[in-house]
Amino acid sequence: MKKTLIAMLLLTALLCAACGTAAPTPTAAPVPTELPAPVPTDDPEMEPPMEMPSYIANQVTVLTVQDKLFETTQNPEEPENRDYVVNYTIQDDTLIFDQAGNKLSLEDVKEGSLLNVYTGAYTPAPMIMPPQYQANIIILLDPEAEEAGFTCADTFILVDGMLTGTGNTLALNLTEDVEIVDRDGNPTQEELVNKDLLVFYGTSTRSIPAQTTPTRIVVLGTNELALGSINAQ
Repeated sequence: MKKTLIAMLLLTALLCAACGTAAPTPTAAPVPTELPAPVPTDDPEMEPPMEMPSYIANQVTVLTVQDKLFETTQNPEEPENRDYVVNYTIQDDTLIFDQAGNKLSLEDVKEGSLLNVYTGAYTPAPMIMPPQYQANIIILLDPEAEEAGFTCADTFILVDGMLTGTGNTLALNLTEDVEIVDRDGNPTQEELVNKDLLVFYGTSTRSIPAQTTPTRIVVLGTNELALGSINAQ
């Protein structure tokens, strides 16, 4: 019975990695020690890698807003229970958006705000309690929004001709209507293959990976650690 429960918890955590989730889910960012040297390739269309998302998503509610730090809880029904507390440090390059893709600022995050926080899977985290991670991306959620909005942050590579996140949770159908911008919100024609992307989307197929036509894509840059890990497989 205990082994079954542990297996279910691990499966839930894997399914929630990289893309937004509708329920609070405890996560822990893996801390790599030494990555194998990248294997050069001239073929931009890589073989499907092991499922290794570059970002881990966690839905939390803000308890307190401090200078460059948010104290949050994964269970707003028990705000006094420290077992659910997760702290996030805010960096100068931390990006904040609403779920429609509009850029926000730190001042928009208040006590009680519901957030989807993305942390880097390759970023070391201190071994302290409560857990503390660097917030790479913060999505301010609106539980009362009329239309559902979803996000996914990951390294996207070509798999079977489609841009697919390395976590194998989302594949993109690109059209001329997709808005593509850089980290500052400026339109860009930058190549999307082998880049870290923040994808905003609505509906998606019930498949693995899910397929969607994004409404907006933010190009985050190149993740050398992620690409090195993929090429080494």
